[in-house]
Amino acid sequence: MTQRLRPISLITIAVAFLFLAACSDPEAEKLRHVERGNQYAADSRDDFAVIEYARAVQLDPKYGEARLKLAETYERMENLRAAAPEYVRAADALPDNRAAQLKATEMFLLGGRFEDARTRADALLEKNPEDVEALLLKASALALLRDAPGAIEQVEEALTLRPEDTVALMALGTIQMQAGDSKQAEAAFRQAIAKAPASVDGHLAFANFLLAAERSADAEQMLTKAIALDPQHLLANRMLAAFYMAAGRAAEAEAPLKVVANRSKAPESRVQLADYYLSVDRLDEAKELLTALLTEQRVAASAQTRLAAISYQQGATDEAHKRIDALLARLPSYAPALVSKAQWLATERKLDEALAQASAAVAADSSWATAQFTLARIHQQRGDVAGAIKSYTEVLRLNPRAVAAQVELSRLNLASGNVPAALQFAKEARTTAPGSVDARLAAARAMLASGDLAGAETTIRELLTARPDDATVLTLQGLLLARRGNANAARTSFSRARELAPDAIEALTGLVGLDIQSKQFDAANARVDAELRKTPDRPALLALAAQTYVAANRLDRAEAALRQAVTADPAYSTGYAMLASLYMQQKRTDDARREFEGIVQRDPKAIGARTMVGVLLEAQNRQEDAKKWYEQALAINDAAPVAANNLAYIYAQQGINLDIALQLASSAKQRMPDNGHVDDTIGWVYYKKNLPALALAPLQESVKRNPNEPEILYHLGMTHAALRNTAAARIALQRALQLQPDFPGNDVARRTLMSLPQQ
Repeated sequence: MTQRLRPISLITIAVAFLFLAACSDPEAEKLRHVERGNQYAADSRDDFAVIEYARAVQLDPKYGEARLKLAETYERMENLRAAAPEYVRAADALPDNRAAQLKATEMFLLGGRFEDARTRADALLEKNPEDVEALLLKASALALLRDAPGAIEQVEEALTLRPEDTVALMALGTIQMQAGDSKQAEAAFRQAIAKAPASVDGHLAFANFLLAAERSADAEQMLTKAIALDPQHLLANRMLAAFYMAAGRAAEAEAPLKVVANRSKAPESRVQLADYYLSVDRLDEAKELLTALLTEQRVAASAQTRLAAISYQQGATDEAHKRIDALLARLPSYAPALVSKAQWLATERKLDEALAQASAAVAADSSWATAQFTLARIHQQRGDVAGAIKSYTEVLRLNPRAVAAQVELSRLNLASGNVPAALQFAKEARTTAPGSVDARLAAARAMLASGDLAGAETTIRELLTARPDDATVLTLQGLLLARRGNANAARTSFSRARELAPDAIEALTGLVGLDIQSKQFDAANARVDAELRKTPDRPALLALAAQTYVAANRLDRAEAALRQAVTADPAYSTGYAMLASLYMQQKRTDDARREFEGIVQRDPKAIGARTMVGVLLEAQNRQEDAKKWYEQALAINDAAPVAANNLAYIYAQQGINLDIALQLASSAKQRMPDNGHVDDTIGWVYYKKNLPALALAPLQESVKRNPNEPEILYHLGMTHAALRNTAAARIALQRALQLQPDFPGNDVARRTLMSLPQQ
């Protein structure tokens, strides 16, 4: 028998009705969430408090008090990325809340929105011109906007209102430091500490100044004083740990990092400690920390990525890839995992796959310099110099003090023949990191290439003092001695470098060069043959062997070596270029062209190879075909200077697209300012546009750089003729015909000479 339900009492109905009414009242509901959030916050349970405050602002996005509490909770949790926008929204909702306005201004400063910070500070000062905190925030904004005098004026006004304010004194010191007045800056910091000797912030601000001034011992003293004042101070411990790591004193960094990890509420601090263990190869301790962090939502992906990296480092490559692939299946745009995957694939020489992963990482987070750097490295490994230069340049845009990018840009520009750019990047690297060995090596190489032997000698001497048994430094010394004509001493340096690093090819190249210079071809061949017996498929060594065989006129062996090089590494563009050059030397232009066409087949974005095909086709008088190849190269990269110049010249010769030709030639001029052939192209385009007055100057400059090229003299002569400069036209045209009677255009030159009026 079915039991009858008891009738619901009126009281029960009333209570239920009231409950439902309350639940349906957003105003009451949001207040309850805030009240619960306050209780959690009072109990130091911020992880629950943040949920309650977030629910309140979901119900009422303009609920300023809840947003302010949410922002404060995020800040207590050391999650400034989440706190910053909430402070700004809270300030927008609470225009009369001074504390909210001050915090929003601070967040704008931290986020690099300096104009917005100044506007907020101005709004506060309109309400109260004597608001010291607002004056100091405006001063910081002005300083970051590079208005040092304006910033100092604001701080001085704050000090007039509060002469004993140590925060104002520290701000004054920081601004004067940024303005380059180190003496006044130091005085302000010392005055702040004298007024508040127990201020940890004062000691840290002064330590930061001392670090910037490269006064390491004094900076360490300030940091240790700050720790003595408050051993648990998070920023002080972080700064001390960073100082020890930068100074190469890793063992001493562990203690402050542990303080931060134990004291901080942010799980990122434990990730930082794990990173420390990874850096000192204490993998088990790192794994223990990271495994525990897998349950922390904010850092779980970061921990998983690092655990995968440990697996890879320990040789468990399959496990590492599985870990990272599982993570990417969940978070396909997680840039750190994409970067790790790209780096591993590059190590495994799977460069196309590596490029795809690195490109995805950059797409996911284009503002992350590490992703851009990884992409640059992979471009470099693939032989894509233009791509590598572009990505390294982007790294420097994101982080102007990235020494590794400066060094690589110096190397790449040097390899591309752009010695001035190589010198500039090396100089910037040395300025950024005066003690960097890589920066000094880059500078020495660039100086040698530019002919600054005295500068190179000074730098190499410094390197030898610091690293007397460094093979690379000894190799550079050998190159310098060889340039100075001291072959015996150079040979000694190269030989010593080879003893220290038997596999280093640069020192071997130096010895082979000395053998060839002294016409000891058998000795040179013997050296490379001995190395090839050890590593027969090393592309760079095979290329060196080919150079040696060419010097000894053994062209068949040179061709065989280069073919072996590109077989061993199908992406070895240097080998293809050398092979093409060898064919051209033997007047086998078709063979050379086929080699470059093969490069394009393997890498459709190989601009240099496309340009070379165009050059070779021009050499065969196949202008229309050459034009197509140049146009294709420029479609890939409209800044390709050689293709731009050559295409502009063809257009000028054919009398077509002259406005486009002028744009192309001008673009080439920007990138090759010292190339006389570009000046010739610009002048010839102007001539074809019936603007001989504009053609004259670039053609004269071109002749100055290339005085014995008949076609350039012909162009200049025709321009003078158009301007009725009869004598100058006659001289230029006659000189062109004397140098080469059958140059292209000789018939026009002869007719023009005959038509010139007799003087």
